[in-house]
Amino acid sequence: MKKHVPEETIAELADYAAAWTGFSRDAILPDAIRRAVGRDPDEMLRRARRRDPAVVHSLCQAVSVGETFFFRHQEHFKYIASQFLPKRVEQGATQVRAWSAGCATGEEAYSLAACLLEVAPWPPGSIEVLGTDLIERNLTAARAATYGAWSKRASAPILHPLCHPIEGDRVRIDERVRKATRFENRNLLDEPPAGGPFDLIFCRNVLVYFSAKASRTVVAHLVSALAPWGVLFFGPMDVTHGAPHGLVPGARPEEQIWRRPDPDEPRPAKPARRHAAPAAPPPPSQKKMPAPPEPVALHLRALRHIDRGERHVAERALTELCQLVPDYVPGLVERALLKMRNGEQSAAAQLMREVLRRTEKLGPEEMLAGPEPLPVRFYRESADNFLRGAEELSR
Repeated sequence: MKKHVPEETIAELADYAAAWTGFSRDAILPDAIRRAVGRDPDEMLRRARRRDPAVVHSLCQAVSVGETFFFRHQEHFKYIASQFLPKRVEQGATQVRAWSAGCATGEEAYSLAACLLEVAPWPPGSIEVLGTDLIERNLTAARAATYGAWSKRASAPILHPLCHPIEGDRVRIDERVRKATRFENRNLLDEPPAGGPFDLIFCRNVLVYFSAKASRTVVAHLVSALAPWGVLFFGPMDVTHGAPHGLVPGARPEEQIWRRPDPDEPRPAKPARRHAAPAAPPPPSQKKMPAPPEPVALHLRALRHIDRGERHVAERALTELCQLVPDYVPGLVERALLKMRNGEQSAAAQLMREVLRRTEKLGPEEMLAGPEPLPVRFYRESADNFLRGAEELSR
């Protein structure tokens, strides 16, 4: 039986996790820290104060968010194929170095390698993709190069040859893609990795969890690692204060594509503030669709409402989350638990049955991203236990 963990101990350990990862304190849930604490909270706190490597890793792993899948944000891969690579070929380039920063379990890095290998006119050895992540467990999964159904989403078709089926819903990354990709343990708060400068850098859906100060540090490191004519890609909620220093937009601002301008390229003039006529809206067929929501970020916001006792606000947030991202299993469970606390047992049971339905084709040990990454087994057992208990109460 675990010893009770004082709230001040949880708070201090969360402060250490924030400092080591760059995460905003609002993005670190007390329960995630509580689960990471062993049988002796005082000893863990003492080791954290000494920056014991095992404790550092344990806390960073506890608060990490690993939501990722193949060819996420497809507009970025289409930009590489239709704009970036043709221009580099025209400029006489003969290779591409790419960096997937905060690569989680590797789906993004492999997607990037597959895109470059198919579209670039050079031999396979000219494509190099580096994936880096803070969590060694993520890198172990990336190097294994075997994935389940959660890594493939209906909203993100496989754009380029990437993998082949092996058993059931599981797939393995093709050998040629694996050979072009390597992985390395690295904290984004540290200096950029060796192997640069990089022609392409992906750092997507990472900085949304970071504090403002840590985000500025990471962006500066990414820009410094970018080669001439290089392009930097962020997620839709990562950067909200304009262009990173020294870069210009590579596409519409909402696409979060930033490039280093050509040395002789004039910087774009700032738009006039006075007497500027509003731009005409695009015709309906050309309107930009809104970026897909980031489910873990939305989930964290709902949890903050729950912590503040704002149950009605949390209920609306979780309902919206489940409607926008119906295959986000942690959101279904969270909504079911909130229904149960509100006395709505029938609605909670219906949501738990939906959890079982949406996980029936996933492997039990497959990790699902959430405020805390947990295996499919955890969600299925939670739903089963709830439904058995509800059935016994109804007898």
